[in-house]
Amino acid sequence: MKYAQNIPFYITKFKDYPWKIYESDHYIFHVEAESLAEKDIEEIKTKQESAYAKIMWTLNLQKPEQKIRYYFYSSQDKKEKLMGDGWFGQSIYNEFEVHVVYNEKDKVVGEHEDTHLFSLQMGLSISFLQEGLAECMVGRSMFGDKHNKVIKEGIKRGLTINIKNLMSQQGWLDTSDEEAKFYYSIAGSFVRYLLDTLDLQTFKKIYSEMDRENSAEENIKILESITLTPLTNIEAKWRTTIMD
Repeated sequence: MKYAQNIPFYITKFKDYPWKIYESDHYIFHVEAESLAEKDIEEIKTKQESAYAKIMWTLNLQKPEQKIRYYFYSSQDKKEKLMGDGWFGQSIYNEFEVHVVYNEKDKVVGEHEDTHLFSLQMGLSISFLQEGLAECMVGRSMFGDKHNKVIKEGIKRGLTINIKNLMSQQGWLDTSDEEAKFYYSIAGSFVRYLLDTLDLQTFKKIYSEMDRENSAEENIKILESITLTPLTNIEAKWRTTIMD
């Protein structure tokens, strides 16, 4: 199934770049010659195959029919020049590919982007749950901190949590880019709570039925009808786990 993806930046100059190519059981890696990624390729293979096994086992997913194609860029500038955007990592759904920065400062490897691709078997959920699931699979924030630690620190700085608002696609898109670490940590922590307190099939049903075209109220009704629990109760119990 093809999924609509908001990637107006996406260009394909990377296809003409003279990559060096390496493969593992479930991946095809494209690296720059003599780059740090090439130097670390065996470590990268091990890391991604471990991520693959973790995601498949945790979510009980079927093996994809194709390998993920990974593209490693030595800098954000080079990534932007070749694929259109300088952010640290993106998954391109319908091409089943991932583009990431890999250098001494930023080594973007692991579960996050892979989760976006593998979880498409369950549907394309709202970004709050989609990003939350990816963060949950990593188990820490984008900068290596525990999600709940990031949330507590954000609250101390005056940031607030509005789960109801995050239940709409627009609500997620309206969150501050400057505070992405805070909001991604909320998503990761909340999804971790759902996975810990619901059976997997119930979680998958919630994930697949949440719709990006729905209002927050409509998605909340879906959640409540599946769990038979008010969102306010779920949120209250989740908030107690933040302080543990």
